[in-house]
Amino acid sequence: MKSKLYRSTTILLTCLGIVAWVAGAVDAQEGAKILPSPERLILAPGDTGTVEIRVENVAQLAGAEVHLTFDPALLEIVDADPETEGTQIAHGDFPSPDFVVRNVADPSTGVIDYAISCMSLDKAVSGSGVLARITFHVLTEGETVVAIRSAILGDIQGQSIPVETGPGAIITSHSGPSLGVWVVIGLVAVAVAAGFIVVVWRALKTRYDVSSGGDKL
Repeated sequence: MKSKLYRSTTILLTCLGIVAWVAGAVDAQEGAKILPSPERLILAPGDTGTVEIRVENVAQLAGAEVHLTFDPALLEIVDADPETEGTQIAHGDFPSPDFVVRNVADPSTGVIDYAISCMSLDKAVSGSGVLARITFHVLTEGETVVAIRSAILGDIQGQSIPVETGPGAIITSHSGPSLGVWVVIGLVAVAVAAGFIVVVWRALKTRYDVSSGGDKL
């Protein structure tokens, strides 16, 4: 009897342990994340491209602080607010900030410091969305990573929200035909193909007409 009770207790504890492990794994998978998007951009010197800073799987987000780096020899930031002194990045709407603590992009060091907060409870957001947007102008060929060095998220009570930072966005720049050049090349190719078809069709028609005239004679 004791042996059966011992086995039943062992099985029950094992099952409870498995359930707790699975629940912990699910919680870990569903934790808040902050990451740049897209993961990769391929541009040419002179092009501009935008990287979004996304927050995912968060609950009651009311404030955020994030610090990023990039290579200033390869990229420069397009100022989102030219009327304000310095260089700023663009706000997102997750959350829509009531108060901007800091929004500074240093073009010489390649460091971005961004911090915002909401003041009212109804401004807190849950789910996933865009915290901020960074538009870059490509200066030269090369490759760099727009990386999140640190991030802090907070709820409306001022409590910290655990967050995991995702991999950086890789921006690759190389010289090559622009989109406009490719469009022109495509149009020329279509025109050449159409002209070739017309020439062949006329040649075949002429041969057919000559053959038909000979048959009549």
